Amino acid sequence: MRPIRPDSHHHMHRPPETMGAPGHRPPGRLFGRGGIKFAILAHLKERPSHGYDIIRQMEERSGGFYSPSPGTIYPNLQALEDQGFVSVAAEEGKKIYSITEAGLAFLDEHKERAKSHRERWEASWGPGPDGEGWAAMKDIRNVSGDIRRAVRTIAGDSGKLKEIGAVLREAAVQIKEIVER
Repeated sequence: MRPIRPDSHHHMHRPPETMGAPGHRPPGRLFGRGGIKFAILAHLKERPSHGYDIIRQMEERSGGFYSPSPGTIYPNLQALEDQGFVSVAAEEGKKIYSITEAGLAFLDEHKERAKSHRERWEASWGPGPDGEGWAAMKDIRNVSGDIRRAVRTIAGDSGKLKEIGAVLREAAVQIKEIVER
C-alpha cells in the first residue's frame, strides 16, 4: 500500500471541513484501519458463519448500499484465524468460522475501539434493520436501482438522458438542502 504524503490531494474532491465529520468518510475507508476485523468478530460472536454470510449480513445492515468484497472478507478471516481469534470447521464443503475464546477476549479488551468502528458504521448506514429510518433507506436504495435501470434503457437517447440529468440535478439540490438543515 502506498503511503499518503502530507501534501497529497487525496481527498480534494470534498471540502476539508467535512473530513471526519459524522456521515462523511473517505472512499474505501468505511470502518477505518482494522475496523472490518471488529465487524467480522462481532458477527461471529452472534453466530458461526461462512464468509458469504458475513458479506450478506453487512450488505443487509447497510440497506444494500455496502457489500464488502470476498477480497476484503476472506483475507481478514485468514488473518483472524492466524491470530487465533477465529477457528474454522468444514461443513458440507464450506468453511464455517467461529469466534474463539481469544477472539472474545480481544473484543472485550478493545471494546472502545470496536464501539468506535460500530458508531462509524452507524453514522454512514444507520443501526440496521431495527433502526428508525430503515424503511426509508430501503426505499432510497430501490429508487436508486430504478434510476440505473431507466438510464440503461434509454442510454442511446441523448435527449432523454439530458432530461433525466436535469431532473437529477434538481433533486440533488433539494437533497443537499435537506441534509444541510
